[in-house]
This record gives sequence, structure tokens and C-alpha cells, in this order.
Amino acid sequence: MLKRILPVTIGNSFGGHPLAIWVMIPILLIKVTMGATSMFAGQLAARGAHKVSLDAFSPEARQMLVLALGRAGLSTVVVALFCALALVRYRAMIPVAYVLMLVEQTGRAYLMLREATVTGKSSATVVNFVLLGLTVIGLVASLCGNSEAKGV
Repeated sequence: MLKRILPVTIGNSFGGHPLAIWVMIPILLIKVTMGATSMFAGQLAARGAHKVSLDAFSPEARQMLVLALGRAGLSTVVVALFCALALVRYRAMIPVAYVLMLVEQTGRAYLMLREATVTGKSSATVVNFVLLGLTVIGLVASLCGNSEAKGV
């Protein structure tokens, strides 16, 4: 299994179940959308998805919150672009891409659960837990399949 996650050579051959490829597509579309919204429309993301009342903050604090959302959005987009590269060109990296997304999503879930008493439940919480579930399904699918990698 470790050879599947960290292949010796990185090419466009993939030995996992095809479901892993199909599950990754909507995950990446959602992640890029979430990240880009946080980067380019931070106030919209804060008010909409995160249910933050920006009016309760001073202008400086509001600016810092939007900046923090933008930075988090940039990180989300970078991870998604790495995973898209694996999906399009280096399919042998799909399992490690899922591991990377799983680490990110698990961290998000932990932070959301830890802060749930302060922020309450938002649409961002629901979306991130759905993404966590899809990521687990994709990782398992990427590790299942033929032992022989298939060229694409």
C-alpha cells in the first residue's frame, strides 16, 4: 500500500479504482471555488459561508480577518492545483494527492469542531465535512484496484 501512496516512479499510470478519478473532479472544483472566493471576495465569504458579522469588528480587525481568509484561500487553491496536476498529468500521484487533501480536510474539521461553540454551524462546516467524506472515499478507491498500474 505504501508503494501506491509513494510510487517509485511518477508517471501517468494509475492502478487504483476509476472512482478515485471521478470523485476527485468535484472535490477540486469545490476547493478551487472556495479558495478563489476567499481570496478575491473575502468579505462575501466571511458573511456568507462563514456567517461572520463583519460589522461587529473594527475596520482594522475586519481587514485582518479578510486577509486571513484570503491566505487560507490561497493555500486551498495551491493544494487543489497540485492535485489537479496529479489528476491530469501524473496519475501515479493520485493516492498521495488524496493523502494531502485528507490531512488538510481533517485539520479543517478539527478546527471547525473546536471553534463550533464560538461560530456556530455554517454552510462552510457542512461543505467541509462532505469534502472530508468524499476525500476518504477517493483515497480508499485510489488504493484499491489492480496491482498493475494502467497507462492512460
